[in-house]
Amino acid sequence: MADVWLDAVTPKDSLLISPLLSLLHDKSYKTIVTAKKQTQTTDVLDLLNISYFRVGEYGETLKEKLLNEQKRSLGFIELFERMGLPKVLWTHGDVSSIRTAFGLQIPIVYSNDTPHAMHVARLVCPLVDYLVAPLAFGKAWSKFGISKFKIVLYNGVEEIAWLSRPIPEKPQLLKELPEKDRIVLFRNVEYKASYYTDLKLDVWRLVENLSKIATVIYLPRYEEEREKLKDLKNVWIPPKPLLAFQLIPYVDAVVGSGGSLCRESALMGIPTINFHFWDAIAKYLHKMGFPITYMTRTDKIIDVTQKILQAPEKHRMDTREMLENLESPTPITAHHIEEFLS
Repeated sequence: MADVWLDAVTPKDSLLISPLLSLLHDKSYKTIVTAKKQTQTTDVLDLLNISYFRVGEYGETLKEKLLNEQKRSLGFIELFERMGLPKVLWTHGDVSSIRTAFGLQIPIVYSNDTPHAMHVARLVCPLVDYLVAPLAFGKAWSKFGISKFKIVLYNGVEEIAWLSRPIPEKPQLLKELPEKDRIVLFRNVEYKASYYTDLKLDVWRLVENLSKIATVIYLPRYEEEREKLKDLKNVWIPPKPLLAFQLIPYVDAVVGSGGSLCRESALMGIPTINFHFWDAIAKYLHKMGFPITYMTRTDKIIDVTQKILQAPEKHRMDTREMLENLESPTPITAHHIEEFLS
């Protein structure tokens, strides 16, 4: 029987689980990790050498999402019939794991920084025992039906949890590129998510234009993106999933939809252009002086990127002291998990 059940449904969840596991194992707690097979979630767990049970799959249509959620709940029940019930659940927002835990009277510690995922928030916030969230959102989560007394805020962002480690060695795949090449790291919006809304620009045209001024390393969310970009000569898609934070220190600029990649790069001092989400976290980082900006016009993004590439070293920031002033969610989350283990 495990003390703590940790559930991952996105690559970011997998990244958050890694430091949480280290802290929990240091205190001799037994853990079990479950993961949904979607958008490289299990790939990241494999890269981090984290053992897990695969439970459930991703659904694209509304009907598939609903059916897969029900199947995933049944999968958890079958797993726990074999393994025994855990004492507490940690997750980053999966509906099926939270509903299952609630039904089995397992306490729930919920971390989240995406209130724009309203479908999930409305379904799960009333069920959890604690919500651990960045201070930038304030008590806004209470509109989803959770008591303000259950909302635990910290002065930081989730990405601090895995960026507080030494800068990794330059990956071999980057060593294969010519030294003189300017490199732009690119990440599209999560366009199959329930919270997705229409973009204000044509992503594929933006990538094509960027490829005319730099080598574009495109980090795909879905395999179909490889097919869309296969004819662009200066766009390189890694042959297998990798950890973005290992690449970021060695690129000249980042262009992305505003999710974790943009936050990671801004926190690491790399000039970052966000073309979709300009949420409370992005505004928080911008206000604190991290190099992140918001643009929705392709021509403007190309113009600003060109200026960055002319002298990348002038736009790069040393953010080490700034990072020391930000809190990681890991210790706070672990503290509230432990409340149910005493």
